[in-house]
Amino acid sequence: MKHAENIVKASQPYTYELMLSDIHGLVHAFPFLNVTTIGKSVLGKEIFAISIGHGQNEVTYNASHHGAEWITSLILMKFIEDYSTYFSMGTNFYGFNLQHIFDNTTIRIVPMVNPDGVNLNIRGLTSENMEYHDRLLKWNNGSYDFTHWSANIHGVDLNHNYDAFWEVSRKQEPKYSIFGPSASKHSGENAESEPETKALADFTRAHDFRLVIAFHSQGEEIYWDFANKATEEAHDIAKKFRDISGYRIMGIAPGAASVGGYKDWFINKFNRPGFTVEVGLGENPLPMSQFEEIYKKNVSIMLLGAVV
Repeated sequence: MKHAENIVKASQPYTYELMLSDIHGLVHAFPFLNVTTIGKSVLGKEIFAISIGHGQNEVTYNASHHGAEWITSLILMKFIEDYSTYFSMGTNFYGFNLQHIFDNTTIRIVPMVNPDGVNLNIRGLTSENMEYHDRLLKWNNGSYDFTHWSANIHGVDLNHNYDAFWEVSRKQEPKYSIFGPSASKHSGENAESEPETKALADFTRAHDFRLVIAFHSQGEEIYWDFANKATEEAHDIAKKFRDISGYRIMGIAPGAASVGGYKDWFINKFNRPGFTVEVGLGENPLPMSQFEEIYKKNVSIMLLGAVV
């Protein structure tokens, strides 16, 4: 039976606190959801994993590695609600049999990898990040406008902090005028130096994931390769994602985005399909007016990822 009112609402920028409230609401409405904490951010915010299903096949999706890309967290949270609602009603969802998916695949979702960065992007300097005020201002070139901030509270770009040619990522920073902690593109002191990155990497190592998808914005693109190491199977899956979403398939990401990312690390370490999906079009943070269109294009990717 469908719960009376939507829990996850696409009505305002999606802070950590809104997500926390929505998680509590979802667990109350759908007791079959399993919520665990996989680690904590620099400022002590819990990083959650929400699991749906009990199948042996396991996949994982994550969002908001970058603070300015908080709309991706909203997409994954809304997916959890809608999947749970339609599953509870015994109804197909976007043409997919949810009972079959639930019985055969466990989907583990990490909706907000970088909660400190998300809140900094949305709220700017507040009491919650007071300890870092002076440093954050310096790293943000003296500006109080953090609407383009992507890094964590240490000024480390989490999607450059994985052990996938990390040294290359670090060495090429000066090319992008990065000389230390910054709003984006700083790779950190070493791979997995940041608690958020280590939490997701440890979580991934602890499971036997068939495939992973990291949701970012923007571009309406699907990246499936890393250093020419991806399998032909991964390319085939990317084509299926393209066909169901209308997004473009891309090969190896250009420039600074080509190394150090989560899906890069997964491909390199596990030799299994890993994807970065860049949702929406425009400048981050994407406007809420894009949410419905973005959501419709990515629901099918998430459902297909569970059965492909």
